[in-house]
Amino acid sequence: MEDVEVVNFSQLRLTIGSEEEVRKKIVEDVNNGVKTFVVTLNASILLRTLKDSYYRKIVEEANYIIPDGSGIVWALKRNRKILTDRITGIDTMLYLCEKAKIYGWKVYLLGAKRKVVEKAARKLKKRGINVVGYYHGYFSKSDTTPIEEIESLKPDLLFVGMGVPKQEEWIYENFSLPFKLAMGVGGSFDVISGSKKRAPVFFQRMKLEWFYRWLQSPIKKRHIPIEIVKYTFMVLRGKIR
Repeated sequence: MEDVEVVNFSQLRLTIGSEEEVRKKIVEDVNNGVKTFVVTLNASILLRTLKDSYYRKIVEEANYIIPDGSGIVWALKRNRKILTDRITGIDTMLYLCEKAKIYGWKVYLLGAKRKVVEKAARKLKKRGINVVGYYHGYFSKSDTTPIEEIESLKPDLLFVGMGVPKQEEWIYENFSLPFKLAMGVGGSFDVISGSKKRAPVFFQRMKLEWFYRWLQSPIKKRHIPIEIVKYTFMVLRGKIR
């Protein structure tokens, strides 16, 4: 397994390899002034790219598409004999936040419910991370507050937790804003704030994090089991490789 390599996975440029080295490469690009868009690829995102041409175009524009889901790692190994670390979105976000303390980067959080993102920001600040602003994810198109704040605060790292496909669409459509890196982080603010628990190690090792998330919100995430079955079938048929 190479430290960092870009492979063609279902016609997407997937960055794979050592978890540590991929993250170091992202940090290096940010420090070198490369405006960076990171997409954390899982089964749901991949399936969305196969049926939504606009969303696929957005994902293709990312500087880094990293294997966030265990299903992505499995498909690479099964159908291509390619090995890679799993590079999770929430851990990558926290890694970048720690690097923000070293490099003096400013952080902005966008997404989740008002109380959730506020609490997540407070907890990150307690870790010594310079969170310069935050805004909830339930704003209308006429509400330009987050855009105005980002223009004013000029954060280095912008984490957007509004779910798929909204978070990547928002980053793509507002890529001209003054930030150095933007990344969709799904429900990470819920976990960081303590509003929801991350899947226990047992579920992670058994590659059942999706099942744990579904148990926490079975109605809201009722689509997940269907997507997992569909994705598994497509991998077994060799349609995803």
